[in-house]
Amino acid sequence: MNKLVHYILIAIMFNWNIAVFAEDSGGCEWEVVEETETYIQEKCGDNQARIRSKPVEGLNIITVEAPEKSKENPIKKFKDKVEEAPKATAKVEKLEKIEQEVIVTEKKVKELKEEKNVAEKVEEKVEKAIEEKKLAETPVEETEKPIIKEEIAKVEEEKKSDEKLVEQATEKEWADVDAEQKITWMQFHELLPRLIVENEKIKAAELDYEAAVEALKSEYTAYYPQVTISIGNNWEDDRTPAKGTYPNNTITHDSKQGIQKSITITQMIWDAGRTTAMIDKAKATAQQAHYRLELVKEDVVMEAINAWLNLQKAYNTHEANKKVEANAKITLAMTIEKVKKGEGSKLEQLQIEQQYRTYQTLSMTSRLGLDSAIQRFQNVWRWKPHNIAEMPKPLADVLGIIPVQGAPINNNTSLRIASMDITIAQEQLAFDNAEFKPRVDGKLSYTEKDGELGGGYDTHDSQKEEWRADITMTWKLFNFKNRHMTNADRSRLSAAQFRHQDIVRTTQEQFDNAWNNYVLVEKNLETLKRTVEINDEMYKLTLADFQAGNSPIMAVFGMKTAHLMSEVAYLNAQIDLQIARYQLHKVLGLVDPIL
Repeated sequence: MNKLVHYILIAIMFNWNIAVFAEDSGGCEWEVVEETETYIQEKCGDNQARIRSKPVEGLNIITVEAPEKSKENPIKKFKDKVEEAPKATAKVEKLEKIEQEVIVTEKKVKELKEEKNVAEKVEEKVEKAIEEKKLAETPVEETEKPIIKEEIAKVEEEKKSDEKLVEQATEKEWADVDAEQKITWMQFHELLPRLIVENEKIKAAELDYEAAVEALKSEYTAYYPQVTISIGNNWEDDRTPAKGTYPNNTITHDSKQGIQKSITITQMIWDAGRTTAMIDKAKATAQQAHYRLELVKEDVVMEAINAWLNLQKAYNTHEANKKVEANAKITLAMTIEKVKKGEGSKLEQLQIEQQYRTYQTLSMTSRLGLDSAIQRFQNVWRWKPHNIAEMPKPLADVLGIIPVQGAPINNNTSLRIASMDITIAQEQLAFDNAEFKPRVDGKLSYTEKDGELGGGYDTHDSQKEEWRADITMTWKLFNFKNRHMTNADRSRLSAAQFRHQDIVRTTQEQFDNAWNNYVLVEKNLETLKRTVEINDEMYKLTLADFQAGNSPIMAVFGMKTAHLMSEVAYLNAQIDLQIARYQLHKVLGLVDPIL
């Protein structure tokens, strides 16, 4: 038994760890596809494209290389940032605390009002009873005296003053409750790390990545010796023909029973590449899980950016519609007064009222859009936004600087995932081909047999030891099942290649559209800025003409509306430029947030 323990310890020493790495790169010649005043778009083959700025005279251009994919967990740096920084949701908790205090205040105000109503009813009954008693006791002629009249009037005036003070205090309490709490916003890049770390989709993708890494480690165990230990109480019945002359042969029955213990070490010597193919497949699967985690991180970041910027756009639009509606209401009131005095036209009044009703509807519609944007923001960021007017804009370079020399579209994460599908299918096909070949295994075993199984004269205390060393070649000659599996995996490889080609075309199309959108929005900003200046100047001139009596009030209203709408269009276009810029990062696979 001591020998058995020694062999177990020797077998345990075979354990070791192996590191895993993947991926390679290459290069080609670039050719110009499109050229603008400030940018150049180039491509290299069918799978790569880039954008770069034109060099400016007298300026030294510094080339910024596209960031390389890290082999470590891409969420680690966000976790480190969350641990270093104070809890980003502290203000959210403060908001929740304020909301709870507001609810408590509402209840207290309600209780005070109810108590006040009860006290007022009791006081009224008492005063009424006293007055009735006084009237009953006071002669009618006494109430007609001037002094009595002055006292009665004084009491009534004081009563009205008290009621007015109580009403003002109540209105002030409710105004304080309804007032929006002023909250200081944190910057976008300060809030982003905790959102990424606590997002459920990222947690799930991170666990998938860890599972793929563990599966890769398990594939390497095929190179390790396999140790098996067995122990059992065995029975044997040996029927051996005795020596003799036919037909006088006899059969000897020899039954044995005893304890048998054994340890076996099995080592793969050669398997025609089966293990290598499975390890390479597991490497590709782990690399694909890494890319999927990167893709989920990119989606969450883009989702957060879009929710943030779309809320600002919805707020800008709603505020502009509210201003136009308020302006239309004032203009309508002025026109109605003019019509009443006979100085205005009924037609002009109806035209302005039509505009007022239109912007009433637009305000309601934009309010719905704002509510939807708030709900979307709350769903993405996990807290309700307050004081939206003070929301800071994300930094233009929050996802990183657009490389001067550009970046190829083969950095696109979806494209990398598709390329890993091809690698996985190729390695599976290599394994199928290896299954048609033989394999060689070695086995070393040690067995102890006690009791009758050990043989000898003293069957109770006897013991027998056996050593066995085998080298075995195994070859499946009629492997019909593997032939069909090989055909199936060959079809899967072709399907993965077709999908990759489709994703290349789709990604190239997305890149072209994102680039064109970015350039057009950037150009349109100058036009919108000039439009705001023109409308501002025209509004001032029209207002001066109206004050001089040369223009109708409808013209002033129209120019003021155009000025407000051009302002909000310019603000939202600036936000659209940021969205287009971030979408360009997403298509290029360069979503690397600044922390």
